[in-house]
Amino acid sequence: MPFEAQAFQLAKDPEHPDENQDAYAFDPQRGIATVADGVASAIFSGAWAETLVEAAVRQPPQSDDPERFAAWLAECRLQWNERIDTSGLAWFQKAKLPTGAFATLLWAQLLPLEGEQAGSFGGLRLRAHAIGDSCLFHVRHGELIRRFPLAAAADFEHNPLALGSVDLGRDALMQFASLEVPCFPYDHLLLATDGVAEWLYRRVEADDPPDWSALWETGQTEWGDEVKALRAARQMRYDDATLVVLRVTHEAAREPAPQPQKAPQPQKAAQPQKAGGPGEEPWAPAHDAADEPADAAVEGEASRTKAALDQIFDGVGQLADESVRAGRTMLDRLREQFRRRE
Repeated sequence: MPFEAQAFQLAKDPEHPDENQDAYAFDPQRGIATVADGVASAIFSGAWAETLVEAAVRQPPQSDDPERFAAWLAECRLQWNERIDTSGLAWFQKAKLPTGAFATLLWAQLLPLEGEQAGSFGGLRLRAHAIGDSCLFHVRHGELIRRFPLAAAADFEHNPLALGSVDLGRDALMQFASLEVPCFPYDHLLLATDGVAEWLYRRVEADDPPDWSALWETGQTEWGDEVKALRAARQMRYDDATLVVLRVTHEAAREPAPQPQKAPQPQKAAQPQKAGGPGEEPWAPAHDAADEPADAAVEGEASRTKAALDQIFDGVGQLADESVRAGRTMLDRLREQFRRRE
């Protein structure tokens, strides 16, 4: 399977987890994970967020194809209508029904690289799409190498775009941000809703990043206690908090492309929506222990060489066909030099 996964979640009010507006789902076998953040001021946003993540894992939307995306979104809206119960709503809640629910959405998918592109270390193609302020963090060798889709922590101060459960004639305005880059075994991918994501952005910008590997190693209780402490210290927004941590595995590089039409039921842990609800890895080395050079100097050289290869490969993945061929030649030369040093 392309990744292993852990998920952490804490409602805004821990005493009422059923009022949580966040949702997540993932399918490790097919390499897909997603998070959504329901807008609390709308109605049934938790149910809408859950509908979106389940649909995104079952059949990832084609956001670059307006016709197919419209069909995908229309099906989600039908499912949302079927799962909500409006019978017990108060008058002020019924007033919100015509505009429906809203939620941000982020999903990431790991796909095999073709042939030589994977290289001797193995590799995958990471594709991610987002609308709103749920964010992805890509970590390699314990260091953050990219964050997506927001550019800075200040961007969290703006109202995010969100998908609506009712067609208000604005779907054409929905523009997804997209990311496509290589990733490798032992990379970590973190998907977070805005409360957690903003805290991570601010830590990075303050040159005080978290211990990324500890985010994989922590337990649910420990993580929940830390979130409560950060809220109390006003370091994290008082909001529903969701974090999904993926660790890319060795098996990922050699598996066939996912088949969405044969998808199993996605794994999820979103809380059920009340009718009147308000509104890292145990750090692993970059190669197997059996392959580690005995000599410390050679080990350091191997680590530096692989890091250089990773950086080159990231660049190669963005080039045109001719540049890709030139990059492959450079990689072959570097690998040959690396073998000679061994």
